[in-house]
Amino acid sequence: PLLTLHMDVPHAWMVEAVQASHDLDNIRLADVEPGGVLAHFLLEHILVEGQCFDRQTEQPVPGLQLVLGTASQPDACDTIVMANLGYLQLKARPGLWNLRLREGPSADIYSVASVRGAGSSGGSGGEYQVAVSDFHGTIVVLWVG
Repeated sequence: PLLTLHMDVPHAWMVEAVQASHDLDNIRLADVEPGGVLAHFLLEHILVEGQCFDRQTEQPVPGLQLVLGTASQPDACDTIVMANLGYLQLKARPGLWNLRLREGPSADIYSVASVRGAGSSGGSGGEYQVAVSDFHGTIVVLWVG
């Protein structure tokens, strides 16, 4: 039989195998040496997840482009709001992040009316601050108009 080795981690964690003694998706016990299978994993990102809605229609805004960044790296991560329930997902690390609409059609048509969620606060120039302050991830709800 073939076995797989992976980490059982919280939903908000993005974990990657950075070193392994075997192909972790195709482990054959007959091929494993007496020392076993050795793997090193790294926590790459913690997710900022949420939903985005139009404040007038109260419907999701599929295709809306969002950017998460810092002062030194304003475009660290981007995403597109999904049609399915307005879901969004951004990769982050612990710290304070700026969330905004991507320049172009998204920012030309919409503006961020409010951001609600753990560790979020109003900013200037259409940017909102989002805090990733623990290992549980952050959930936000954006309202645009």
